[in-house]
Amino acid sequence: MSPGTEEVIMKKNQKAKITLYWLEQSRSQRILWLLEELNVEYELKTYKRVKMQAPAELKDIHPLGKSPVISIEAEGMSKPMVIAESGLITEYLIDHFKPELAPERYADGKEGQIGGESEEWLRYRYYMHYTEGSLMALMLVALLVA
Repeated sequence: MSPGTEEVIMKKNQKAKITLYWLEQSRSQRILWLLEELNVEYELKTYKRVKMQAPAELKDIHPLGKSPVISIEAEGMSKPMVIAESGLITEYLIDHFKPELAPERYADGKEGQIGGESEEWLRYRYYMHYTEGSLMALMLVALLVA
């Protein structure tokens, strides 16, 4: 067990209220699936598109007015934390509710050092962001051209 793992496991049992603001025909389905796979309790608030646009009510939750968005409330927090963007939400949920799904960040003996990250962790983070950045743009172009 790496340093700090025991602390993470203890904090994992902390109770949190998670709300997913789910928009039809959006990437929020990924977060719904992840919450189910993590076996985390959550509240689901659903929204329908209006003329293919996200409804204005979503701007009350996050200034971008889009989905996916989650809010998290836990003991000791003065107000709910609101997180947008599926990549960040995925990383946050895994870090706090099922850290064993992610590779170890640092190679043994290199904790906290620049360049001390493990190859597995760098690859994990690369593909997490590649799908939302580079790959999504290519897929959108292919969809429009097809």
